[in-house]
Amino acid sequence: MKRNIKRTALMVALAMTVAVVASCGTTATTTTAPPSEPGNTSQATDVPETSEATETPTTPAPAPESVTVTAMLNQSRNYPGLQAMIKKLADEENIKIDLQVVPDDQFANLMKMRFNSGESADMVDYNIPDVYATINPDQYIADLSNESWVSRLAKPESYQYNGKVMAFPFQSLQGIHGFIYNKTVFADLGVEVPTTWDELLAVSEKIKTDGDGIAPIHFPKDTWVPQIIVNDNMTKALGMTGAHEFGQALQKNEAKWNEKPELAQVIDYYLALFDKGYVNEDFRSATYDDSIAAIGEGKAAMHFNGDFFAASVMEAFPDAQIGMFNVSMPTAKEDILSANDSSVGFVAHKDSPNLATVKKIFELWSTPEYMNLYFADRPGFPAFTDAEGGSIPSYLEELNTKYISTGKYARELNAELGIGKNTLDPYLWMYYIDAPGKNMTGQEILDKFQIDFEQYMKENQVPGF
Repeated sequence: MKRNIKRTALMVALAMTVAVVASCGTTATTTTAPPSEPGNTSQATDVPETSEATETPTTPAPAPESVTVTAMLNQSRNYPGLQAMIKKLADEENIKIDLQVVPDDQFANLMKMRFNSGESADMVDYNIPDVYATINPDQYIADLSNESWVSRLAKPESYQYNGKVMAFPFQSLQGIHGFIYNKTVFADLGVEVPTTWDELLAVSEKIKTDGDGIAPIHFPKDTWVPQIIVNDNMTKALGMTGAHEFGQALQKNEAKWNEKPELAQVIDYYLALFDKGYVNEDFRSATYDDSIAAIGEGKAAMHFNGDFFAASVMEAFPDAQIGMFNVSMPTAKEDILSANDSSVGFVAHKDSPNLATVKKIFELWSTPEYMNLYFADRPGFPAFTDAEGGSIPSYLEELNTKYISTGKYARELNAELGIGKNTLDPYLWMYYIDAPGKNMTGQEILDKFQIDFEQYMKENQVPGF
């Protein structure tokens, strides 16, 4: 993302307007044809008039008929920008979206249940392309490859399933991983931003000792959150290209999770944070929103996540002083960031009775007029080449200069697993939540998970298993 990200777009007018001007008692008639394509202007066909011809006043076009579609949304993604886009649709197009907001930790299971039962919403929020490994695209998701906005995607290959674009994305890069921290807590306790893992431990010890109840690091129970620091450091342990190579080998049964000692070591470093008392004691009951509040209110000093978390804290606590830094475990092969290059976005239910309206929504949302609203209060990396992503937020400036703009980031290991990614949430991520305080080692966790991984791949008849 550049300081001011500029992309190009085509504003699509899909509402059809017909105006008929008829002469009264004459042979002269002027007809204005409805625009059938984006950007078309009306063309009038004139018939010669008699000298007695007069024209009647034009009749205002009726307002578009009201349509309501349903949308299922992760609670953490109910962003102000999305709300602005929804409001604009209602005000200008008379299209209303009935949002079904679901807690993040319940979303995936509920989504799968509703698709399988035929009760899915018309459009469903999920990470792209992760959604293709979570539900059956051919059975449930509409193919959007022929929609006009596809030609303006910055990275169309990132959103494809078997060569087809089957989802509407908002971003070209969803998140750069790192520690998000409360600058005021750091300043009040006299600690500096750490640059090594040992320094991170020293800072955490200082906060634990002198912070009067402030948690050095805050994690919630949501399984997708604590795993990020492990995923990040596994990616770094494998190196810039190593995560891709290892992911490909895992999918072919040419590599095993429990035969990479550096991955077990990453889990050990993660578990040590709990053993040392650096993580909030209520991590098994705290929610994602609790993490936002803890950092925003200064009840916790640090949280590991994507940069979108920093934006959420600043939206909820505008006066909070928030920063972000990169620190790697000693297992890192090189000094890089890991990135989630998937996108927040929506898929359309293939059998939705409102599919045509959903496609119209996506067409409108793809234009700068709508897409810029999404990034107005939450700068980011737009999926469309003509959208304005906004200025680099202050908390991301240093990381952008050192890593993002220089290409020193690798695609996260999680994204390299293909269908095997379906084993993460029900197994491995749950182990990360369950293991602290139970004297488990990283090797024991990976030994256990390797069995789960192989069983799942065999059940799904993946070649090589």
